Amino acid sequence: MTVPSSSVTVVTSEVVRCANNASYETLSSPFRLGPLDTLVAPFIPVAAVFVYRQLGDSAPPREELIPLPRLRLALTRLLDCYPHLTGRLQLNPDGSREIVRVGTGAELFEARSDLRLDDLADQGGGSSGSGRVRMVDLPDAGNAFMAPFDMSVEAVCAGPPLTIQHTRLACGSVALGVRVLHTLCDAEGCFQMVRHLAEIYRQLSPGAGARDLASTSLRQPPTVEGYMADLELSPEERQTALEYDPILYHVEPTPTAAAEPPPPPQPAEHPPPPVVGRFLRYSGDSLKRLKAAASDSDDQTSWISTFDALAAHLYQRIYRARVQIYGDGGEMSPPDILTPVNLRNRLGEGGLPPQYFPNGLLTVYTSVPTETLAAAPLHRIASALHDLTRHPSVTSRDALDRTLRWMVAQPDRSKIQWGFRGGNGCLMISQWNKMDMYAGATFEAPPVLASTPFTEISLIDGLGYFLPTEAQGIGGDAGEIEVCMALAGPVWEVLDRDEEFTQYLSRSS
Repeated sequence: MTVPSSSVTVVTSEVVRCANNASYETLSSPFRLGPLDTLVAPFIPVAAVFVYRQLGDSAPPREELIPLPRLRLALTRLLDCYPHLTGRLQLNPDGSREIVRVGTGAELFEARSDLRLDDLADQGGGSSGSGRVRMVDLPDAGNAFMAPFDMSVEAVCAGPPLTIQHTRLACGSVALGVRVLHTLCDAEGCFQMVRHLAEIYRQLSPGAGARDLASTSLRQPPTVEGYMADLELSPEERQTALEYDPILYHVEPTPTAAAEPPPPPQPAEHPPPPVVGRFLRYSGDSLKRLKAAASDSDDQTSWISTFDALAAHLYQRIYRARVQIYGDGGEMSPPDILTPVNLRNRLGEGGLPPQYFPNGLLTVYTSVPTETLAAAPLHRIASALHDLTRHPSVTSRDALDRTLRWMVAQPDRSKIQWGFRGGNGCLMISQWNKMDMYAGATFEAPPVLASTPFTEISLIDGLGYFLPTEAQGIGGDAGEIEVCMALAGPVWEVLDRDEEFTQYLSRSS
């Protein structure tokens, strides 16, 4: 049973600005976002909750965990390194995006709860007494630890691109809810920012003041300027760029005045079933078995990754479950699958710089034939996904640069479309499990949980994330993966009866 959000009360909120005004006064104004940053809807955020357990058994605790004044001070210094996060998003008529009003500020919320972390953890630990903290056992499944968010475009452009909520529980434990607009960064950038916040925090002693900030620094400062954000094309260069035909994208045609207006959408005969979010845990051993099952025993020269194997397994089992619900006729959308590819380590020398904060992803997609999904051995699907993430569109520096120049050259970037077909037959998987979400997020201690909650925006049929587990922070099963997956309720019911699906699970919640 989900703990209600009423168990958490927001006490105050405050605007937080840079510690040093010079950090944003030298920033270009307006601050342009790059073409990769404009590929995501402006109202979509990257959201994560970090839960920290109060150490010791004294009541009240001898030392306060993550005291708010110290966190606030560290945040001001962090904003010196990420000054554009104090601005506001602006959507331009040509589809480009900028940050304006830099210096307005980010927002920090203070909240309290009368709950104790052990009470919540016991729900996850059950009779095993493990004390493991699960997202589903937190107030409102973790959403109560996030600052309020209005996803209307007007509110997104008027509000801060970065919010942090600091929630102290009755036992002294702390939850940090971090939300940043996805158009400013991807998940890799978000977790890098949290690591930088923790690095600055650890350099400040308890009771530190503004004067102590001068001695703080980041070993590896971020790069906040987007790739090709300031690219200017001559008329000849623009024409050349527009002649390129990118594989993944096209431009929505402009309707002619004589064109017939499209017919109004017809209401669905039956409302879609509710979408349910679950967390699926796979141990390192079960993933090794799955990888072996997804490998082609007749081809000793080929190889697949753990991601290929697990994604292929989910793709096939979910497709088969959906066919049982919707049939293989017109009630189910095409079984397209997409996954973002991180370009940071793929473009070689001169590619994306170190500590790159903006979006460094290009999303690839495909559709495996339905007869293959229905009956082919798993290695056929895993091989298709392996090839997808190694397509020249995401491995060739020339192909990427030409694609991005094509985007910059568009007279209206908002008309850029892709060929992915969403709907109740699709699957969208993001790989976060290789990101440092635990050790790098150490304040006094590493978090006992770092995860993303199911929100109004992320509770989409077919959307999933591969996440690291708390074992990353404590030296446990380093190969363990937790899948945060949203599917229609009836599909889960079929999967629960599917032994091919459940045999690899170590836990589902």
